[in-house]
Formats: sequence, structure tokens, C-alpha cells
Amino acid sequence: MRKIIAAMALAAGITVPAVALAATEPVAVHASSINDMAKQNSYGGLTYLDQMLQQKGIQFNDFQAQNKINYRFGKPEGVVIHETATPGASAYNEAIYFNREWMNIYSYVHAFVDKTGVIQMTSPDYGVWGAGPVANNRFFQVELCEENNLADFAKSINNDAIYVAQIMRQYNIVPDNAVHDGKGTVWSHRAVSQFLGGTDHGDPDGYFAKWNYSMDDFYDLIKYYYDNGDTGSGSISDTGDDTIKPVKPVKPTVPTTPKPTTPALPAPVATKLLMHNALVYDANGVKTTLPSKKAGSKLTIYGSKLINRRKYLQIGLNQYLVASNVEGALRLVKHNAYIYDENGVRVGTNKLKRGDYVRIYGGAVKLYGRKYYIIDDHEYVKTGNLR
Repeated sequence: MRKIIAAMALAAGITVPAVALAATEPVAVHASSINDMAKQNSYGGLTYLDQMLQQKGIQFNDFQAQNKINYRFGKPEGVVIHETATPGASAYNEAIYFNREWMNIYSYVHAFVDKTGVIQMTSPDYGVWGAGPVANNRFFQVELCEENNLADFAKSINNDAIYVAQIMRQYNIVPDNAVHDGKGTVWSHRAVSQFLGGTDHGDPDGYFAKWNYSMDDFYDLIKYYYDNGDTGSGSISDTGDDTIKPVKPVKPTVPTTPKPTTPALPAPVATKLLMHNALVYDANGVKTTLPSKKAGSKLTIYGSKLINRRKYLQIGLNQYLVASNVEGALRLVKHNAYIYDENGVRVGTNKLKRGDYVRIYGGAVKLYGRKYYIIDDHEYVKTGNLR
């Protein structure tokens, strides 16, 4: 989604991260040599988005404050590797853009990586909007920025592999390549599309192929750093073979992400009347086994959030319902329409006039074989009279 919107935004003249004008020609270098090149580079280091923005006087739009996506097993099960498809845009460019626009483009990842280092957007303790509804509550997700030459590409994948290995160690996730069978802990976005669904992207395979590189090669680099625990700066040892020997490996600094705390309800913001029977969902938009809430109930509202582009209201700890059952939505009256009660009996002689707008709550309900919309407490109008 991010990549499609970026292209559309460019066409419309919207400011997005800069795109290089000249495409880089494929370079015929063996992938093992690229990994060798990568290991010669020092880790570029980790920058936290909120701290970076504070130093620059830019407002931090906290994704997790509005979107706590709980992992299905309480912690990430693996990683999804993305690439940005915006040549020339740095991790800084991408971070600024996503901080400003995530609430409009409905897309977010945990970190952006380029040749200079890593910018962590939000804590991997919770999920993000990066790889569709099936993957978002399973994996932490990292976007690799596109570079314009082989040396910078090697630096960027080195930073990416080290960061991913650090996070995997932090959550006790053992690397296991999932790109061929959909079973494992290291996924490409393409593998998510192929094996889990909910998305149709194919990155980073095309970008990697440009450098004669692959997800298998990148998995090897992640596994190298996971097993060795160093942060690069290796050099080729003069031993008569091609083995890479790290010189004075430095232990990586593991990102200090906040530890999960016991969930607690925020302060209530309102008490509202439920106008339509409503199912109860969890924070990921999955239907719970809790009984439905009945129309006419008074609900304490603790806030709202977007889940898969739909607004929900929080009514309890990890309990949400679709906001339209409470707040309603405006519909145009296309024919003069009488108002009815829950027994299908006309209420008085007043009519809704053609051309007016009326607020309806939830979906259509059936009363004695006919479909109606709820427009108020004990008031209904036939669906055919509204547009």
C-alpha cells in the first residue's frame, strides 16, 4: 500500500521522500561476495524516531498511542523484510514521511534502514500496519531503503541484518528461513503474500535481484550476526583461504524497548447509548466470544482506534465495537419516508423529507419480513427510502 500511494502521490505533486532520477544498472557480483563486503562495514547504529524528532522540533505522531496491535502470542514470532521501492529516499526521508502521513496512508513499520544506520519508528513490543492483517499481529517489520551503488547496498544490508539479529535475540527468536515453505521466522513480504495472504506485494525480491542477491543470501547474513553476536567491521584474514575473520568484534547494543506492562484501561471519555446490537471485538479487530451488546445499552467509552481502516470504540479491556453502532452515519433520504417503531407500526404522521439527511446506526435490521435502518431509539425507517 505504501508503495502504491507513494507513486500516486508523486504523480499528484505531493511531497514524498525524494526519488533518484537514474536507475542503477544490475551489478554482476556473486551474492557471497556481497555478504563478505557487508561484513567489512561497522554497524551504523540505532536512532529512535521520537528522540530524533524532538531534537529537530518536529511533532512526534505516536503510532502506538492510538494503535496497540497485540501479538497473538504476546511477542513477535519473527520478522518481515520489506524494501521501500523509493530509490534515493533515505531512512530519514522515510521516517519523516511516515511520521507525518501514517494516519492517512494506513501503513507503518518498526524501522527503516539505509547505508547510514537504523531509525526505529516504534517499539517491536507491538505490531504495525506493514504486511496485511494476517502478518501484522505476528511479526516485527523492517523496511530497507534503496541504494544507488553496490558499496552502499552492502552497507545497508549489513545494518539491516545486524538490527534484525539484535531484535531476534531480544525476543528469543531463532532464525529459520520461511521464504520457501511459509514455515519459519524470517519472512520476505513476498513470502507473506504467497503463504499467508492479506497482501499482494513481492518485495524485497526484485530489489535484491538487481544486485544479484536474494532473500536466501540475506537470511545467511542475519544468521551470521545472530550466531556471532558482533557488529561488523571484519576484515579478510591472510590465512590462505577466503574465510572472513572479524577483527575485535564489538558486542551490539540491544535496543532498549519498553517492557510490556500489565494492561490497564485508560480514563473514560464519554457515556453513550448503543443504538444497534453490536458484536464485541479485540484490539486486532477479531471477534471475541463475549456476548453481543444489546441496543439501548449505555456504554462507557474509553477511546477510539482504527483497525484495518475501520473505526472502533473501546468499551472495556481489549473490548471494542464498531463505532457506527454508536455514532451512526448520515444517509440521504431519496423518498419521503414514514418512521416506524420496533413492531413495524407507523409512529405518528411525520415524514422524513426527500433531500434531507438522516443518521442511521449500524446495518439494516429485519422487522416482520421488511428491512429497516435504526435512526433513533425505537425509531426505524425502511431501507429503500434512503441512499
